[in-house]
Amino acid sequence: MAETAGWDELTRSEQRLLIKLFGGGTTRNDRPAVVEGLRCRGFVDENNKLSMLGLLVFTLAIRKQQAEVRSPSPPNRG
Repeated sequence: MAETAGWDELTRSEQRLLIKLFGGGTTRNDRPAVVEGLRCRGFVDENNKLSMLGLLVFTLAIRKQQAEVRSPSPPNRG
């Protein structure tokens, strides 16, 4: 889905850091390159907090995952 394109393009390390920030965590002890990459994309602000864009991308990814759980795919006929 187009709305999760930002999330899908992130590495697992970047995704984990956004999840951590959403939960109130900090960027302390995280790799500076990961933090800087998220900051360059606009997902993390200059104070190393989750930005509005980061929150939007994270929220849309969660909603997509929840929708997939609610509507299971048809059985595999193979």
